[in-house]
Formats: sequence, structure tokens, C-alpha cells
Amino acid sequence: KIIFLDVDGTLIDYEAKLPASAAKAVDMARANGHKVYICTGCSKAEVLQRNLCDLDGMIGGNGAYVEDHDEVVMHQGLSKEDVKHIVDWCNERHLGFYLEANSGMYCNDYMLEQGPETMVKYAQGKGADLEKAKESSKAFMDGFIHLQGEDLYRDDVNKISFILSSYQDHLDSKV
Repeated sequence: KIIFLDVDGTLIDYEAKLPASAAKAVDMARANGHKVYICTGCSKAEVLQRNLCDLDGMIGGNGAYVEDHDEVVMHQGLSKEDVKHIVDWCNERHLGFYLEANSGMYCNDYMLEQGPETMVKYAQGKGADLEKAKESSKAFMDGFIHLQGEDLYRDDVNKISFILSSYQDHLDSKV
């Protein structure tokens, strides 16, 4: 009676397009009495940037946020202290990052520098040609709200994504 769908690469393609067949399948499932939810690593702000069909709710931010028929059932984000610690760690290493919150996606200076090339490589890794990868990267980067300094110490963050510059960054991030 309940169907959970991933978003990127499942409900929509990696160009953020919803195939008509997917929209029809969701509509048919709902018409037959099933509830359809998305279950995604994306936070609500990122989901709202996508053109999705009608759904019954979502589990977002890697489980940090749950919504049923536009009603928040659960929201458990990172503490402001944890966000400050991660923001400072990334900035000390000159790593681009973005904070995913339901209110928006907030990035630092380094993300503006490192993000476009990284997102082109990501899209190409998902099968996009160079032109499509550049378009995808630009659309993704245009969704960010740029903040600096203490404005990045937020209390509404579901998760943080950052760009590693070395394998050592990965090892150090696990501490």
C-alpha cells in the first residue's frame, strides 16, 4: 500500500526530467489506493527545484526530514555546534561545501570556485556529454545561496555535502 521511490536516477533522470511513463505510473498507483513517497538524500529545498509529479510525501535529507501530505512528521537536523565544527573544518582546508536545509542550499566561497568543475565531472560520470554536463552543473550551482563567515553557522541544516581535495581529507573527515 505504500511505495517509496528514490528521486535522482529513479523517478527522474540525471538531467532532472520526469519521464511521462514515471508520472503515469505514480498516478496509476495513487488512483489504485497506494500512497507514494519519495525517499532521497536530497533535502526539501533541493527536491523543490525538481519538477516532480504529485506525491503523498517524502523522506528527505537522508532520513532527517519526513513529510506526509505537506505536514512535517519528523525533522531532526544537525545541531548548530556540529554545523559550526564542520563549516570551520571545511573552510580551514579550503573545501567547497553546501549546507542542505529545507529553506535552501547554502554554499561557501570555495564551493563557488570548485563546484562547477566538480559537478561537470559528476554529470559526465552519470553519462551526460560535456554540453549537458555543463548545463546540469550550471543549473545546480544556480540553486545555491552564497553565505560567508558566521552566517554559515545555521541551526536548520539537514546535511552537509563537501568536495574532497585529497584522500587524506576523506580519512580526516571520518574522525
